[in-house]
Amino acid sequence: MAGPVVRNLWLTNRLRLPRVALWAVPLCFVAVFFYWPAVRLVSLGTGGEMWSVLAEPKTLAAAWFTVWQAALSTAISIALAIPAALIFYRRSFAGQKFWLALLTLPMVLPSIVVAIMFASHREFHQVYQQLGFGWFYENPHYWIVAAHIFFNFSLALRAIGSAWSSVEQDIENAAELDGAGRFRVLLQISLPQLRTAIFSVAALVFLYCTTSFGIVLVLGDGLVHSIETEIATAALQFLDLEKAATLALLQTVISLIAFLVSTRFGSGQVSLESIDADQQRPKITSRDWAATWPTAIVAIALILVPMLGLVGRAFLVDGSVSLQNFINLLGRGERQLLNISVVAAAGNSLRNLLVATMLALIIGFIAAYLLSRTGREADSPWLTRSLDFALLLPVGVSAVVLGLGYLVTFSTPPIALRSSWLVLPLVQALMAVPLIIRVVYPALIGIDRQQLESAELDGASAWLRFSLIELGIVRQAVITAVAFTMIVSLGEFGAATLLTFGDQATLPTVLYQLISRPGGQNFGMAMATASLILLVSFSLIALAARKQSWRRSGAS
Repeated sequence: MAGPVVRNLWLTNRLRLPRVALWAVPLCFVAVFFYWPAVRLVSLGTGGEMWSVLAEPKTLAAAWFTVWQAALSTAISIALAIPAALIFYRRSFAGQKFWLALLTLPMVLPSIVVAIMFASHREFHQVYQQLGFGWFYENPHYWIVAAHIFFNFSLALRAIGSAWSSVEQDIENAAELDGAGRFRVLLQISLPQLRTAIFSVAALVFLYCTTSFGIVLVLGDGLVHSIETEIATAALQFLDLEKAATLALLQTVISLIAFLVSTRFGSGQVSLESIDADQQRPKITSRDWAATWPTAIVAIALILVPMLGLVGRAFLVDGSVSLQNFINLLGRGERQLLNISVVAAAGNSLRNLLVATMLALIIGFIAAYLLSRTGREADSPWLTRSLDFALLLPVGVSAVVLGLGYLVTFSTPPIALRSSWLVLPLVQALMAVPLIIRVVYPALIGIDRQQLESAELDGASAWLRFSLIELGIVRQAVITAVAFTMIVSLGEFGAATLLTFGDQATLPTVLYQLISRPGGQNFGMAMATASLILLVSFSLIALAARKQSWRRSGAS
């Protein structure tokens, strides 16, 4: 008996040793490029001036604005998304997929592009004054809230709609047959079943709004300050890294509270499934108008008009249609404003995008693969949860805070990366690794073990099983993760503001320089650049959706 036992133990250890060595790749990456800067920030931020910084009126005002605008933006986003989710996921109508794709686009747009879009739209405030809404559109606070609603409405719609589509419709139909009105069915049957999804996405939206940087910076006009903008001001204008680190800790505490709320009242996860084409749904009727009209107004006034306005302004020069704004991208703007041309900045963004995507894909895939195997084989589930939490934690820290951490940690030996172009792709890869894991991990877990065991019995090696079976099954998830990683890298603005200077500027940073300086040429170039980013983001989303369509066609 001892022979087989020893042999099995030897085989088990033989398999575990390479896996333990492989675990070192993602864990070392996160330890060096996240936990080390985090520890440095905590050490710097809890210095002697911490309590005086936190008690400053300017800090309290920035914290109060950060919280109330995030709470208001979240409440309105959720309130608008619930009737929209009813229309898109519980009813059917012509053009449903097109409109859902259009409403999804803001979710993946870079925040700086959204800020530029609303800055352009704000120029028409005289129209709103004539309509009696001038009091609203002259206030930068409300513009920031409106931009956040634009940015997060589609996320709330997809998350709530995805949860709603899995609820049995028979229960709602039976209640209506018993005489219950639509509003009563919504309050007493539908919403209680959606409570977990609503709390989860609300916490996520709140987190995004509190860590918003580009939108507050551009639309605030220097008059409105959040914690994020105060961190950048302290670090870049006053070179006060200690104060910036203290503010970064305050920002991180608010983010962690959002995480705890999500964990306590929600599932902590947000599903973003598309409409199930096979599901039978009733057609939209006049009884749904109470939900249809708010959704139509949001789709047209809040989503469609700002995007069309941005693209339209890109082709206008002195009131005439022209391509001059796009031709000007070869230069450096009015009075040579920029250090490099927009085209050269696009080259930097493309280089960073490729490097960050490759790093994130390698590290994220290894982590997701190992987590899927550890989850199946580990005797203690806490091991999987601990590893998952350690790798997921960077997603709860804003890009500005990460950029500050790199500024503090990697400006001096032993790893003096601060002056290297590689520092920004490293931050972007760190931000994308949790995204890769969240997209690829469920696909790996869903692989049928019997299929792998059958291949093993047929003599297929471990590498053949991995390359021919597992990779083929999770290919679509990998493509989706890569597309979202590219979008995250392309539009990343917070860390780039702190880490890129001179000829290392990226598209979002030159975009901010163009929009923040007076001059018709600079404004036109900003519109053209934002339109190009909008087009690239839409193309990446379309690519991921098309790949999904191909897969479904093949499956059928």
